[in-house]
Amino acid sequence: MHKNTLKIAFLNLFFGLIFSCQTPDTQKAKTYELAPGNEILSLPLNDQTPNISVGLQYFQGEKTYLFNANWNTNAIQIYDLGNQSLVKELIFEREGDQGIVLAYFHVQSLDSIFVFPPFGNQFILTDTSGKVKNRIRFDLPDGYSTLFVHNSYYVSPPKVMGNELVAKLRADGRISDFTQTQLDTISLAAAINLETGSVRLLPQRFPKDYLSTGQKQLEYSFHQDEDQMTVSFLGDHRIYYYSANSAETTSTEAKSQFLDEVMPSFAKDTDSRGFAEYSSAKSRYESLIFDPFRRVYYRFAFPTVTIENDDQLRALRATPGAFVVMVLDEKGRVLTERKFEGGTYYPSNYFVGEKGLYLSINHPENPKNEEDQFQFELIKLEEK
Repeated sequence: MHKNTLKIAFLNLFFGLIFSCQTPDTQKAKTYELAPGNEILSLPLNDQTPNISVGLQYFQGEKTYLFNANWNTNAIQIYDLGNQSLVKELIFEREGDQGIVLAYFHVQSLDSIFVFPPFGNQFILTDTSGKVKNRIRFDLPDGYSTLFVHNSYYVSPPKVMGNELVAKLRADGRISDFTQTQLDTISLAAAINLETGSVRLLPQRFPKDYLSTGQKQLEYSFHQDEDQMTVSFLGDHRIYYYSANSAETTSTEAKSQFLDEVMPSFAKDTDSRGFAEYSSAKSRYESLIFDPFRRVYYRFAFPTVTIENDDQLRALRATPGAFVVMVLDEKGRVLTERKFEGGTYYPSNYFVGEKGLYLSINHPENPKNEEDQFQFELIKLEEK
């Protein structure tokens, strides 16, 4: 009995080792898909609010809110997503000691809302009262035209880190004149001291080979956390990772199957029509959006479209065509992507909530478009 027991124990151990060694090879990698959830979120609008927004931000506190920039009324509107209603509108005076000209905004908390004018060397700190709490003035170094913290295009949310606000920069100069040598010296972001207004350029730079195949737009989108800046450039398939206080970078290949193999460029002597086609009709990556609920990134991209005349080119501005939403894990690996054909979703109006990604269905060519409502369809990331 003793020998048999030992033999059985040995066999169990032997086969257990075999199967445990095989498990990693036989496990299937998880696969995902972006699936419209047939769930529509609707928010009623007043007659002064366009149903295509110039800036949205989701905010979760005791309740969940959607903030909207309304340039028509120089206001930030606050919608309660639970009740699907407008609960407050911060209408700013344009002049005087309370004067604010709204272009972009960032909600750090309900007590700390940053408002950025379209140009200039200041931004404003307010809260849900809409009153100016502080006006931070600063001077950017030569070579930089403005902060660019757009809420819809090439989104790069500013972030408070200690007593500084980290914000995206826009370089000064004609795009066609830039050389790679110049790009090697341009910072992607600055840190602005919230007490003194002093400006500190951050060390992160453009990729060393960004212009190796020709001139490109210098747009980019990033997500900043305490330890790392993750960046997507308009004309580069790769995703870049910079440590918080270093120019050292690593990259991950993250090409969309729907975009050109070699990212488009334009000639230095191209005319305005050629540049417009490059900007609006050629393959490009746009915003990189972090989803804190699923710990993934959504990377928006636009495939090349064929343009036969100038009318079609102009129409792309108001009626965007097909676009792609990629899903990347935190290491930049592509988990899935989906191409959305034109005419249903408006690609620059979206937000991320607990359930997933919400895309606006207020495309002008969508028969379900309602002028008096914001309408968003839930797009879920699901495991197949």
